[in-house]
Amino acid sequence: MDNKYFEKISSENISDELRKLIIYNSDHLWDDVTAQLHKATGYDNVHCEQIAVIAHTKGKAVVKSGDLIELQKIDSVLKEIDLITSIE
Repeated sequence: MDNKYFEKISSENISDELRKLIIYNSDHLWDDVTAQLHKATGYDNVHCEQIAVIAHTKGKAVVKSGDLIELQKIDSVLKEIDLITSIE
C-alpha cells in the first residue's frame, strides 16, 4: 500500500482521538467553581458539585471526555475565572 494511505489513517486517528478535560483543585470559592462548571458544560448542579468534590478531595477530576475542539470550548469557559485545567 501507498504511504499516503497510512498517513491519512494516522492523521484521522489523531484528530478523532478522545481526550479528557481535567480540572484541578484550587483556592476558588465553591459556588464559583460549580457555577462555572454549569456554565461551561450545561451539567445539572448535582453533577457539577460531584466534579468539584472529586477535584477537592483527589486533587483533580475529569470534567468531560470528548474530541479536542469540544473540550477546548469548555476549557475556555472554565479559564474565564482562572480555574486550573488541562486537556490530556
